[in-house]
Amino acid sequence: MLVSATAFGQTYGPVYQSYPNDLVMGFQNQAGGAPDCYIINLGSPANILGQSTVVVLSSDFSLSDFDTVLGSSSSLYAGVIGADNGSGAYITPDIFVTQLRSGGPGNPAVPGSTVTAQDSQTADNTTYADLSTLYTPAVGTGGLDSGNTWESLVDPNNGSGTFQGNTGLNPDSSVSPSTVLYEDLWENSNSSSRGATGFTYLGYFMLDLTGGSPKLTFTSTNVPASLMPPKIASVIKVGSTVTVISSNAVPTHSYQLQYTTSLNPVSWTSVGSSVTAAGTMVTNTDSTATTSQRFYQVQAN
Repeated sequence: MLVSATAFGQTYGPVYQSYPNDLVMGFQNQAGGAPDCYIINLGSPANILGQSTVVVLSSDFSLSDFDTVLGSSSSLYAGVIGADNGSGAYITPDIFVTQLRSGGPGNPAVPGSTVTAQDSQTADNTTYADLSTLYTPAVGTGGLDSGNTWESLVDPNNGSGTFQGNTGLNPDSSVSPSTVLYEDLWENSNSSSRGATGFTYLGYFMLDLTGGSPKLTFTSTNVPASLMPPKIASVIKVGSTVTVISSNAVPTHSYQLQYTTSLNPVSWTSVGSSVTAAGTMVTNTDSTATTSQRFYQVQAN
């Protein structure tokens, strides 16, 4: 999952604006071929950064385009990047990058990765210039990058003139149809008066391809920790129907039951309808439990 964002930070703190570029997500198959890149334009960074609830981006994702790029491969490479040259009064250059998040969703306010690198205004501006020819679809849509611009501008194997060549950070992580990917989003906002500065953690992306309906979300650091996956309190089976009751739910947020028939390997499948919580307890139902064993989890959205 590769995301290219253009955002702006004023000298007194990050302020996200919608011009001139948008948040862009891409996928790349390093096995080669054309097209080997799939790119989505998610719109202004202001639409997702700093929100107090989980932002659902699933409608922008096309499973058919993902599968076209995947082909016969078992996985694609994924990461999140972004750059702005700081045009406009009081606007400073920005660099965005994701790193693989460990430990799953965890506490949204706490990063699951570490970035110790620093970037200068010169490096930020160079990165922005190098990404100027990146293929970008219209807002809210995606497309196959037939020119493979994502590969030439982001792939760390290409060295000079790529995102990693300028920042020293590799945005690539592996994602497959049988995994749930978590990526921390980091930002470096820089100005000539401050020299090289470090990156700030902003939240994380989640891409779940294990069920019939792919899910793509962004969880800001402002989202309460209680929106993490709830705790299963009880599992009751009557005939072929399993009822799962969970605690730690948050009203107005939805919860989806998932199952796997094996823990080695794990392959989660969504079952039943997503349920919107009315209180701190939520009940999900699986009416298809005819196999000898199933393991369950509940996913918060």
